[in-house]
Order: sequence, then C-alpha cells, then structure tokens
Amino acid sequence: MAKEWTGVSRRERKFAVKVKSPGECKRVLSIEIPKEELDYEEGLVVSELRRDLKVPGFRKGKVPLKYIEKNYKEAIRGDAVRNLLPSVYEDALVREGIKPVGEPKFENVQTDEGETIRFDVSVEVRPTIDIDGYRGIKVKVTKRKIEDSHMNDVLENLRERLGTLRVVDRAVREDDFVLIDYGPLLDSGAIDQKLLATNYPVDLSGENLLKEFREGLLGMTTGEEKDVFVHYPEDFPDKKAAGTSKTFRIKVKEIKQKDLPELNDDFAKRVGEQFASLDSLKEKIEEDLNKDEDKRVEHEAEERVIDKLIEKRPFEVPDVMVRNYIASLLEEDRKRRPNVPDEADRERELRERFYDAAVRTIKKYFILEAVRKRENIEVSREEVDRRIEELAGEGSHQPEEIKAFFSHPQRRQNLENEILDRKVLDFLREGADVKVAQ
Repeated sequence: MAKEWTGVSRRERKFAVKVKSPGECKRVLSIEIPKEELDYEEGLVVSELRRDLKVPGFRKGKVPLKYIEKNYKEAIRGDAVRNLLPSVYEDALVREGIKPVGEPKFENVQTDEGETIRFDVSVEVRPTIDIDGYRGIKVKVTKRKIEDSHMNDVLENLRERLGTLRVVDRAVREDDFVLIDYGPLLDSGAIDQKLLATNYPVDLSGENLLKEFREGLLGMTTGEEKDVFVHYPEDFPDKKAAGTSKTFRIKVKEIKQKDLPELNDDFAKRVGEQFASLDSLKEKIEEDLNKDEDKRVEHEAEERVIDKLIEKRPFEVPDVMVRNYIASLLEEDRKRRPNVPDEADRERELRERFYDAAVRTIKKYFILEAVRKRENIEVSREEVDRRIEELAGEGSHQPEEIKAFFSHPQRRQNLENEILDRKVLDFLREGADVKVAQ
C-alpha cells in the first residue's frame, strides 16, 4: 500500500487537466490524478497518523505500518483524497492561467479503487473585454431650466427647517405636533399598563402615521381622552401586528403648531450670515440649483455612454459578483430596518427588483476597468492627498477627523478607486458627442 514518507517538502504534482468553457465567465476543469500521486499522498497521511497515533502496547510514533494500513485504510484513503483535490485544483489553476472569482464547486468525484481520481471543478472567471469605439459616442440629454417653482421649493424647505414650535390652546389640526399618552386596551376595557407609552411625540404630517390614528387625533383638545380603533394593514412592517386590530386609549397632553418665518431679509440672515438680503439668498439658491443641474446632466451623459458601450459590446458577468452585490443591498436594507424580523418574501422581491441593476453595475465596473487599462489612466498620491484636503474643508467634521479617517489603508484605497472611476468617467464623457437639449 502506501510507503512511509520522511521528506519535508512536496514535489510537483502529476495530473492531467482539460478545460471547457460553457460560458464566457464559466470554466470547468476536468482533472485526473494518477495512482502514484494517490499513493504518495497516502504516504503523507500515514506518516502524520503514525506520528500522533496512540495504540496500547506500542510507543507513540512506533505503531507498525501494517497495523495502521489494516485498521485505518478507509480513513487514510479519505484523507488523501480530501487533501489532493484542493491542492491539485490550485496547481491546475496556475498551469492553465485561470484566476477564478468566488469559490470553486467540486463535482463528479470518482475514486477508482487503487487507481486514478477523476473530478470536475466549476469556477467563474472575469469576462475578457476587448473594448474600443468609446470615443465620439453620440448621446442626447435634456437640461432642465430652473424655474421660480424650483427656487420656491428650496425656500419652503428652509422655512420648515427654521420653523419654531409653539404651544397652542385649540383643537388638533393637520400638521400639528402632539404630545400624547396612549396604550392598547385589554378585554376588560382597562389600559394595558405594560404597553402604555407616556409623553409620546406625534407629528401629524408624518407619512408613517396610521390613518385611523391621525383621524382620531384630529379635533381633540388638550386633556381630552379618546378610544381609537386601529387596523394594521397586511404589509405592516411588524409581522406580529400585520392584519390585526387594536383599540387604543389616547390622552392629549400638549398641542404645538409650527410657525414658519416670513420670507424677508431677516430670514436670509438666519439661513446664513453671508446673506445680507433675501435677494442674495435667492441668487445663491439659483446658482446652486444650476450647478446641481449641470452635475445631473453630466451624470446622465456618462450613464448613457456606458449604456451605449454595453449595447455595443454585450458580455456576461460572473453570477457570484451579481449575488454578492445584491447581498450587500439586502444587508443595507436590514440595517435601515433593524427591528423588522427576517422577511424571506421581501428579500426575494428585492433580489428580483435589483437583479438587472446589479448586472449593469458590474458591467459598468468592467467597462471602466477596461478603458482605464487601455488609456493608462492612473491616480497619483498627490491627487488622493488633495482630495482628502478638500473633504477636510467640507462638511461638519473636524479636518483632523477626516484625515485620520483616511489614514486607514483600506479607506484610502477606496477613495483612490473613487477618484479613478471619476477620471475614467470624465474621460468618456469628454470624449463623447453630447447633445444637450433644453
């Protein structure tokens, strides 16, 4: 059977491999390992087993080989096969120059008694993109004209932000802010004290407020109590409550209305000390809206160029990359909804909804990479440092915090990748024939 092995290094594996390409991003390696490799690996297993094996009547490390081969034959063969498969697979990847993405799938393992081992390994690989014709691509985009209504929307949002709450002595109206005590009623008609919420703030303009709750509060006055019947819809986030009904006893503690400031020079100064008048604020709003629209037009032009390149040069993407991308979206969804139990139906819906978008995102990644390599587009250390300085001068965080954040190698690498993508997108957009319609 196996011979005892006493060396310290492994020799080069002997095996045969054939590669099939059932798809642009799929490879199947059919591998055959000869008997001598199996014998050699079994020798390694026996040597390791003999070194550690404890058998009554024998000193450790001195158990006879024949005893081990007779009593541990199946275990030795199994361990040898399990060792050989991944090891030879890795050697086969090097020999064939294959760089897989994701984990391999071992299939059709055949171990002839005392003879060869045959098995298949399915892997996914990156697509090979020979991209050209990305200069002069014709795209059309529409630029929105900034109207007074757009500026008025911004001003109203600013008024909402600078509004003040004032306690009022009247009945509850729409858009009021109400402080209440509320709790569900037991069958006896008493409030379930375990679930009683006190001094609970309610914004009647909130989108998530149940219709019955909002309608029940309208018209109530300070100190008034009222029973409100609520039916939870079938798609209510809390699955335990979905489809059920409850009666709540509500007591209004306080009613506040939001007073919005008048649009005048004082209002402008409250928005920012740099604004001496309402007109100067409006000028800045119009300037920012036009800048935002210019950025939107540039972004739309870039995305249309990408779509044209995808249409011009169709290619497949690895399924594992699509799955991983969707998995990241699902994880973000779970973080935004931490108190909602696991929802298989929602996950299935999101997978279906975002599948096409995931495929396009990955195709965009490969296109940008192909253009970057062909055009030798790179990012210098100075460019990354300059971008960090820009970020340090923006936002509400201290510059030292921003710089410390990007001192982490992975975060700095992510920022470098963002800058690189931006340079490639700028290159594609600037090289395109973009027609802008008003």
